[in-house]
Amino acid sequence: MKKLFFFITTILIVLIIIILNLDTIRSYVVQRLNEEQKQSIREIFFGKGEAKLFQKYKLYGKMNYNQNILPDTHYIDLNFYEKDLSDLDLALSISKWNPGSVQFFLENYEDKVILADSGGNFFYIERESLYQNKKIDFKKIDTNFRYENGLGSIRDLYVHKNKIFISYSDFSDDCTKINIDVSNIDESLKFENFFKSEDCSSEFDAGRINYFNHKGIEGILVTTDTELEGKRAQDINSSFGKILFIDFENKKSKIFSMGHRTPQGLYVEGNTILAAEHGPRGGDEINNIKFNGNYGWPIVSYGEPYYFEEFYDKEISKKNFFYKKNHTKENFIEPIYAFVPSIGINQIIKVPNDFSKFWSNNYLITSLNGRSIYRAILSENNNKVISMEKIFIGKRIRDIVYNKKNNIFILSLEGKKKSKSSDAQPKIGVIQVQD
Repeated sequence: MKKLFFFITTILIVLIIIILNLDTIRSYVVQRLNEEQKQSIREIFFGKGEAKLFQKYKLYGKMNYNQNILPDTHYIDLNFYEKDLSDLDLALSISKWNPGSVQFFLENYEDKVILADSGGNFFYIERESLYQNKKIDFKKIDTNFRYENGLGSIRDLYVHKNKIFISYSDFSDDCTKINIDVSNIDESLKFENFFKSEDCSSEFDAGRINYFNHKGIEGILVTTDTELEGKRAQDINSSFGKILFIDFENKKSKIFSMGHRTPQGLYVEGNTILAAEHGPRGGDEINNIKFNGNYGWPIVSYGEPYYFEEFYDKEISKKNFFYKKNHTKENFIEPIYAFVPSIGINQIIKVPNDFSKFWSNNYLITSLNGRSIYRAILSENNNKVISMEKIFIGKRIRDIVYNKKNNIFILSLEGKKKSKSSDAQPKIGVIQVQD
C-alpha cells in the first residue's frame, strides 16, 4: 500500500512540475528539435492529417487575413480530396513561365468530364469515378489534333450542345495566330478550323471560350492576350488584348471589349459577363464586361512595370515608364476588384444555389501562384465586390467546373509530372459539402 501511495505521489509531483514549467519545456523542445522531429511528434499526438493541416496553417495562416484552409471555410464545412492522374499520359506544358508543368482544362458533357491537356490529349472521365474512394475511370479520345505540327498549346475547351470548341495558337512562319477549332463530340474528335485571327505576332495567345447571344445573334466570346508591352490592346484594328465575339453562322469576329492584358477567366450568364485578368507585377483584375467597353491596358493598371528594358520600345525610358493607375480619370472602366499583389488569377465561376444556401449566388475564383480559391460576394449589379474569402488549397488551380448531378466542384490542379512527391503531381480536386 505504501509503495502505491509513493508511486502516485511521485507521479503527481512530476505532473505538477511539468505543468508549472510547461512554457520552459515547450521552449526547450522548440529550440532543440528540427522541423521534421516536431512534425513526427505532432503526428503521434494528433495524427498525420491534423499534423499536415498544422503545417499549412503555420506557413500561411499568419500571413493572410481572412483565410481558411480546405476543408475549413467561414460558413460551411467542405470535403476536399484529390484524384490521382498518374495513369493518364499527360503532356508537359511549353509555358516559359512554369516549365515542366502539366496544364489541363475540364468540361462537363452528359455523364462524363472531358479533360484536355495543353498538348492536345483528350480523355473522357466517368463522373461517378470522381467519388473519393473510387479509382478514376478514363478513356483516351482519338483525335486529329496534332500538337507537334506548328500548333501551340490548348488554352481552353468549351462544350456547346453536341460540339466541343478548343482555343490554341499556331507558330507558323514566325507569326503566331489564334485559332478556334470545333468538332462534334463522339468516340473520336475530328476538329475543323472555326476561326483564325488575321493579325499575328511572336507573342499571341488564345484564351477562354464561352457561349453568348449578342443582340439575338448566337456565337462565342473568346479572350485574347497581347504582347508584354501591350501596344495593340488599344488598337481597334487588332485582335490583341480583346474579348472577341464570333458569330456561329458567318464565323466573323468583332471586338466586344478591349484594353485587356491577359484575360484568363471568363464567366457568362445571360447578359452578365465577368472576366478575370492577369495584371503585370500586381494588379490582377476582375472586370464586369460591357459591349464596347475599354478596360485601359496598357495605359492604366494597379500593378507595376517589370522594368525589363528588352520588353519595351527603346524610346520609352525605364525611369519615366509607369502606369496611370486610376482607370476612371483616364476614361476607362474600373475593375470591380484588383489584387495587389497578384494572385495569378484564373477561372471564375458562379456558385449554383443547389450547392449550399450559405454560398448562394457567390463566385469562386481560382488562382495559380495564390494556390487558393477566392470566394467573392458581388453587389446586385456586379459593379463591386462586397466581400472576399481566401480558401487555401496549396496547388496551382488552372480550371474549375461544377457538376450539378453530384453537386461537386471539379478542379484542375496543376503540377510537375516528374516530381518525386505525389503532392506535387497534377491531380483532379473535388469539393463537396459535408453531409
